[in-house]
Amino acid sequence: MENNLNHEHVNFDFANESKTTTTISHNGFEFDYLSSRWTLNRDITVDMGFLDSFVRPLRDDIREAFAYFAESNSPKYVNNLVNMIRLYLRETGCDDFSDIGFLSFKNKMSKPLQYKVAYVRGFVRQMRFLKLDKHIDDAVFKLTDQWKISGNDKGVAVLTLDPETGPFSDLEFQAIGLHSAHRYAEGKLRTDEYACLSMFKATGRRAVQIGSIKCKDFEYSSKYTGSQTYSVLIPRAKVRGGKFRSVLVPYGLVNSVAQIVELHIKEQTARVEGALGRKMTPEEKGELPLFIDTDVIKEMQQIKPDALLDYLKSELPHIKTASLTRKLNSAVKKLKIISERTGEPLKSTSYRFRYTLGTRAAREGAGTLTIARLLDHSDTQNVGVYVANTPEHAIHISKIMNQPLARYASMFAGKLVENEGEANIENAGAARIPCREKDCDVGSCGSNSFCQDYAPIACYLCPKFRPWADAPHHLILEWLVEERDRLKVDTNGDMQIASINDNAILAVCQVIQLCREHNNG
Repeated sequence: MENNLNHEHVNFDFANESKTTTTISHNGFEFDYLSSRWTLNRDITVDMGFLDSFVRPLRDDIREAFAYFAESNSPKYVNNLVNMIRLYLRETGCDDFSDIGFLSFKNKMSKPLQYKVAYVRGFVRQMRFLKLDKHIDDAVFKLTDQWKISGNDKGVAVLTLDPETGPFSDLEFQAIGLHSAHRYAEGKLRTDEYACLSMFKATGRRAVQIGSIKCKDFEYSSKYTGSQTYSVLIPRAKVRGGKFRSVLVPYGLVNSVAQIVELHIKEQTARVEGALGRKMTPEEKGELPLFIDTDVIKEMQQIKPDALLDYLKSELPHIKTASLTRKLNSAVKKLKIISERTGEPLKSTSYRFRYTLGTRAAREGAGTLTIARLLDHSDTQNVGVYVANTPEHAIHISKIMNQPLARYASMFAGKLVENEGEANIENAGAARIPCREKDCDVGSCGSNSFCQDYAPIACYLCPKFRPWADAPHHLILEWLVEERDRLKVDTNGDMQIASINDNAILAVCQVIQLCREHNNG
């Protein structure tokens, strides 16, 4: 796949130089390796101006080596290499690769940062393999070959259950699903945002994978499960030697995700056709990325109709990973969820959904092979952290109900009213919400639409619920806690089942607290 859009080239005076200095990155993007900026894929453009800091003979060899890495390795890896070599220059003050420079660099990197030394050592070793080491003293290799350097720590966020970067708690994860449905129904969340959030929550895939999906990757099929199932082919991200979308792995999705994804695809296709001023062919519709940046639609308007299909088949129209991550974080921010662990607005990253999927699978008893397949790892070396973490996670979750911060868990989404009369002012003839188990009424419904959800449990989690300030909500709490204890006994301590109504318990607690504050003025 050859692309020549948005690429920078340097003009030279001698003949045919453009042919000899232009190469193609691992992801198929053309770039001039003598220029100061290399565009390697839709996400990554590296600034090579730092090479001027090296002594002249070595500088050219390093550039040749980087050109090899850009052709053979993922752009993300090349970008990391560039950052590490720049760090070496900054920390050592050396303008070459020397034994003194490496000793200084290693001494300045603490143990958790030693992997950065390994990056630079690996780079010079590759230079030797490519016979580009004639300006590097042999003492460098004799010294660094003796070192045993550990890699970077993996799974710290998962093992420590970091409340800002680690897996979501059960309450946080459930609140994301609950609040996203409510915000979408209220029109406060766009279809593309809801679809984005649903895909990350359902699949736990990396942002670069979600961003590489095309509309043709979705289908209803029975070839994987024997019954009609909505599935998506997700491109694998870390494939050694693999190109863009070289390996596709099927993943099943539930109907609720299917509905929002199909609606998003329909709306986005209509928007693109409106911009183009014509109907797209079925093949063109299939090649559309699942998520498109606004500037890409403008770019498509400049492409001739007979060239559009080739453009759509490339990586170019797909949303940049950073843009997709911003869309995800913006959607989560709109949910206005307060973390019960920090008392602050919930912080999200694409990896938090991934960590959560692995952690929840481990709690359900999945082994490393199953988790590796679920998270689309090519091996099991990085999934042990989920299994190792299971006991700590169970203990952590069990404490949530007694935490002072539990009141911030954002479970109650409705609006407290004085009494039934006030509820009827907002919604004339509002239906009463009963609790038959305790023979009482606790509030009114703020909607006239038909509802089959189980009252009053579902009501406390619904934004349409109008609990009365003078209702006996403590009886509901008493009943739910009794039910929780009964389930714990009946299931021999299976907290996954016993805690099924924990969200409702928190919501009732929050209503009781609001009533207390209201009645006390």
